[in-house]
Amino acid sequence: MLKVLINLFIFFSLTLMITTISQFIFVPEVIYLGSTNDKFKKNTLEQIKKRGFLLVATKLDGVGCYYKRGQLRGIECELLQEYANYLDVELNIIFFPDLHSLFTALENKSVDIIASDLTPNNERKKKFLFSNALFHTGEWLIQRKDNAISNLKQLNGKTISIRKGTTYRDVILALQQEMNINIKVELLPETLSTLEIIKGVANGFWSYTLADQHIAQNQHAQYPKLSPPLTIGQPREISLALFKDDKELLLHLNSWLANKKVKAILNKKNKTEIKKQQSITPWDNVFKKNASPPFDWLWLTSQAFAESSFDPNAISSSGAKGLMQLMPETAKDMGVIQIFDPKDNIKGGAKYNKWLYKTYWNYLPEKEALAFTFASYNAGVGHVMDARRLALRNGDDPNIWFDNVENHIIKLEKKSIYTLQYIKYGYCRGSETKDYVRKIFSQKEIYSNNKNTNY
Repeated sequence: MLKVLINLFIFFSLTLMITTISQFIFVPEVIYLGSTNDKFKKNTLEQIKKRGFLLVATKLDGVGCYYKRGQLRGIECELLQEYANYLDVELNIIFFPDLHSLFTALENKSVDIIASDLTPNNERKKKFLFSNALFHTGEWLIQRKDNAISNLKQLNGKTISIRKGTTYRDVILALQQEMNINIKVELLPETLSTLEIIKGVANGFWSYTLADQHIAQNQHAQYPKLSPPLTIGQPREISLALFKDDKELLLHLNSWLANKKVKAILNKKNKTEIKKQQSITPWDNVFKKNASPPFDWLWLTSQAFAESSFDPNAISSSGAKGLMQLMPETAKDMGVIQIFDPKDNIKGGAKYNKWLYKTYWNYLPEKEALAFTFASYNAGVGHVMDARRLALRNGDDPNIWFDNVENHIIKLEKKSIYTLQYIKYGYCRGSETKDYVRKIFSQKEIYSNNKNTNY
């Protein structure tokens, strides 16, 4: 019996000792694992505040985020600087060369936010969260003066060069379907910035490209060889991208963006950008100074685009000169002394328009009066009168230009027509005149409908 009691005592003693030792061996590991778990549960917003800085990835491409004289500039990064101040943390900018690198960094949780003129399309929304829109922008077709087109249908068979990985390809596909045209797409390296590609178009490396309107209007995207762009598609959002699980950070950021103070900052910055972006040509003030009803300055600007693509030194095969392509004798009649001086040339062109309008066409409705004035400016009043005679004899309205008189002025290129007894002024290159008037009206519509620029 004593032996049994001794054995029981030894057993309970060993059990107690093992239990006590196991606490010292295993409890620290349980505490460590619990601590690690808490660390991973902490959301990004809390981590940002605890670490004391906000990590923003960007391309520093001279538009949305860039440095100028050592200061951070661009709507997106200036806004994020304000957000960092609101969080009472520092703003740390991390540079990446292309979109793929930016999105990879966000996927790996190496950064908190991407700021890079991003549009939240369906494909990107599957992988990332996007803030409410900071602003809206549209696509512009960037082109040179030597191969400028006046309407988008003329892109049929042409090549547009765009950076790989952008949403511009979606825009081109939509355009092809909408207009039933074939456009070739050349994909350029992701490492090229939009500003570099615009410069490449200006220098003749590529024929056409697409660019966000606010990028194309940036001071770094202006080149004398570029023609006025054409608008493509509808305005779209520019937003900030966040990690797919950072819903709390997104809610906080969107709530801050909705603040009246922030909206005031955005409105002020957008208005400043618009003020900088109102220019169509270096001579906008001259066009405005010489505008008078019914020729507002956008009509004059559109006419100059059709005449010379804004080349002040242009000389046509017939001897017309300058921005408004004045013939020397017309320039003399309009009091133009220096025909290649843009101020004199624009003044002379505007004066000639007004003379034609008052002398021949001001009894017509405004649209028709404008069309007949521009046609007369291009072909001469005599040829336009001959085209009206043709229209009348063929049952069309001689007082309506589009789809009426314009269809008859092109007939004056045929000997069988311009030698008719009632045709007084002979041959006329009428197809050029028809295209010329349509080009002016098309360009005027582009300028007038571009709501985001408020010219």
